[in-house]
Amino acid sequence: MAYDFLYIVRRVYHGENNWGDMFIKTVDDKWEWLSYTYELPWNPDVKGESTKEKSRIKIGTYQLKVREDGDSRDAGGKGWRLELKKTGHRSYIQIHRAHTSMYIEGCILPVHFNSLSSTSIQKGDIRIRTKSLELMEKIEKRYNELKKSKNGNPTLDIAAKLPPKHLTNRVHAYA
Repeated sequence: MAYDFLYIVRRVYHGENNWGDMFIKTVDDKWEWLSYTYELPWNPDVKGESTKEKSRIKIGTYQLKVREDGDSRDAGGKGWRLELKKTGHRSYIQIHRAHTSMYIEGCILPVHFNSLSSTSIQKGDIRIRTKSLELMEKIEKRYNELKKSKNGNPTLDIAAKLPPKHLTNRVHAYA
């Protein structure tokens, strides 16, 4: 048995847009806006599937499992993160903290800004990593709160739009 935990709405599914919005389930079973997300754009192979590396994964529902190795505050460690299960021909797709370079090969990064926001943040800015770590800590805290009352694995839904039942007040965590 699985339970709703995270929900990502992509601004564009096929195309060059890398940005989305991430929502997280509250302890009272509502959806709360958490952050923006950064992913690579869709890069199809000859079959129309995402390429083996350097492309986002398909829209769908994925169970999540916790992974931990290294301290996320170390230069090389990713620390606590969530790995998507059963991603088809792709493997090791994770939700993890962003590095200042924003380099990824298919993972999903929770970030506090996007290219549409009025911010002066550019790749290389230390605030990218610092704020992303704070977001991952919030995800971990909520995961620990919810697992006390839930059975099974948490899930991530990736969609092109937010269903009406999920509509929420989009109070941004980092305005």
